[in-house]
Amino acid sequence: MPISSHTSLKRLLAPTDKLEVRCPACKAKAVKVGTRKTKQGSTQKYQCVRCKKFFSLSPMPRRHYPPSIILNAITEYNLGKTILEVKACLLQRFKKDVPQSTIHAWLTQFKDVCTFLRYRKKYSISEKETIITHVFAHRQEYKFAFHRLKTNILCKINFPGMRRYLWDIREHCPRSLFINADNSRCSEVTLHNIKFSIMHELENQAVLLARLGMVLAKKATERHQVIQRFMLANDTATIAVEVPVYLYPNEALDLGLTSPLTGHIDLLQVRCGCLYILDYKPDAKHETKAKYQIYLYARALSVRTGISMDKIRLGYFDDKDYYTVKSG
Repeated sequence: MPISSHTSLKRLLAPTDKLEVRCPACKAKAVKVGTRKTKQGSTQKYQCVRCKKFFSLSPMPRRHYPPSIILNAITEYNLGKTILEVKACLLQRFKKDVPQSTIHAWLTQFKDVCTFLRYRKKYSISEKETIITHVFAHRQEYKFAFHRLKTNILCKINFPGMRRYLWDIREHCPRSLFINADNSRCSEVTLHNIKFSIMHELENQAVLLARLGMVLAKKATERHQVIQRFMLANDTATIAVEVPVYLYPNEALDLGLTSPLTGHIDLLQVRCGCLYILDYKPDAKHETKAKYQIYLYARALSVRTGISMDKIRLGYFDDKDYYTVKSG
């Protein structure tokens, strides 16, 4: 099924609880009637109120191939593989011989959501040098990574301090701060002396990317990391994931800290001349502490990079909702 516009693709990717589901046979209204198991996991089952037929909705606009094959093809291409190499990769991993023309069609269909395709076609990139990674053992494992090409393009002129920090933190992260049990985490602190305003959005690009990334997660515990890596590979604006940051009490006297703060930023983006700090929250609608967490991330990152808070934007999201946070 070809996708002719960004709007139609967003509708196909929209969660079913946001849409009025209608029967594909008679177009009458349908209701939920449990779930059924498929090779791609559990999917919602519907029944038409008029003709009584049962059906389910595909999470992707293309039904001939499983969603995991389509999204892996797009991701592998954006990481530096050629179309022919993507074809070979799919054959080896999924035992599916996908025509090159089909892979081309997928890239076209998803170019408005997986926007890195515009850079992928413009720049020659090496698969081995696209994403720089490092695993930090900070009480638990954090898989820090940043996109070399996007960081150079988006940060070199406007945010050189951010670019330097991403390269430097791999080798010079103060590990003792992160493993010291006496130090606080940004996620554990509540701020009472700062007022926050929160604005709700439905159709944000991060929401659409999260919805796609979730398709690749085999279980719920994998969603966080899978969404991060999917956005890092396929989104134009996302430059880094799981970025460690820290803040000493004397660097933020107004916060009244009694010990150093540490944290790991889920996603960093550069867009519209600003640096965006985003946090993925599985149930964003009912989240109450994310605003404190990402604000503290911003304060720490501002100190570490020299980037003014005026140039930093805050948000948290899941596969349904996006929330913009403003302080003051």
